[in-house]
Amino acid sequence: MQKREKQLLGVMALALAAAGFMYFSAPKGTAPKAATTAASKALVEEVNKNVDQAKLTPQQVYRIGLLLEKSPGNPFFGGTGGISADEGPGPDGTGGSAEFVYSGYMKLGQKTYAVVNGVEYASGDELAEGGYRVQAIDKNFVVLERTDGSTGRRLTRRVPLVEDDTDKIRIRVVKKR
Repeated sequence: MQKREKQLLGVMALALAAAGFMYFSAPKGTAPKAATTAASKALVEEVNKNVDQAKLTPQQVYRIGLLLEKSPGNPFFGGTGGISADEGPGPDGTGGSAEFVYSGYMKLGQKTYAVVNGVEYASGDELAEGGYRVQAIDKNFVVLERTDGSTGRRLTRRVPLVEDDTDKIRIRVVKKR
């Protein structure tokens, strides 16, 4: 056996010895069963009485149901039409939102395309994931929008341009002497 294994066994033996001492040296007196049973019955009756008094009326149940259906998942939602982070369950139902990477744009004639997650999208095109539609394309950001199916509210998301240093061409000028 290695030294640390011996130390671990020693600590375990000390813990067992302390537990045994505490178990066997505990006071032997216990409370009478009748007093304990009466106190627990009184407590149960009091809890039942409080629960009966706190029952919701059918109107209250209906109102709470409406609030649950119409409430946003994020209490910090900025309102309709504003730029906001996506809240609520994602397209896969796991509760997370899709992650988008806007890596650039290109112009072909009069049409502008945004490169989001490596795929080119024109303004008005629907993204392959997340149910978002490209609302606006700028050189520094792209605006994505989708309509929440449960509330009918429009969710807008502004995705900034992410520049990748590996794509840049670096030119160094070296002087000959």
